[in-house]
Amino acid sequence: MRKKKANDLEAKVQENKNRIITLLKSTERPGIDGLIGWLQESDYFTAPASTRLDYHGCHEGGLAQHSLNVYEVFEEKAKTYGLDLRKDEIIIASLLHDACKIDVYQPNTLKSGNLSESKPYVMKDDFPMGHGEKSAFLVRRYIQMTMNETLLIRWHMGNFDGEWENYRERVENACPAIYAFQHSDDEASKYMDHKARRQ
Repeated sequence: MRKKKANDLEAKVQENKNRIITLLKSTERPGIDGLIGWLQESDYFTAPASTRLDYHGCHEGGLAQHSLNVYEVFEEKAKTYGLDLRKDEIIIASLLHDACKIDVYQPNTLKSGNLSESKPYVMKDDFPMGHGEKSAFLVRRYIQMTMNETLLIRWHMGNFDGEWENYRERVENACPAIYAFQHSDDEASKYMDHKARRQ
């Protein structure tokens, strides 16, 4: 049974990896191959999305799965509300909004040698730049981002970002899609990600 679960997980991780790479390449953005290379060399496709089981996506491949879930929800919202966004902007913002989580989660191994059941991962971040800010910074090392992409990624945490209230009105005027993106992230985290972990 364990072997089957491991094989299923490995297959899912590979499936998500293939889909994400295909979506990113479809943007035809200058520098996208370098960005994909960075993702492949990092733990992006195998990393969890959080450190604790009561948080979203706390399992191998959780970050990539969450990113795809956000993409699916946001793409649908963009169509429903007629948001002024290009397809490549939806892809870039959704798949890379949590780039700050790459290579920062490590297994939380107890003295017994076993993995902690309540908190399987711990965060070790040597570049504490913030959440949205860091994600945007990391992505911009490889591709030039549009204003929409930058604002969506920078402010996707909404009320969980201490600076949000100071910038909220200006952000919503500059990027009306911001609330749809924040809600997409929230919906994916609260419903889709946990569902993926229980399967």
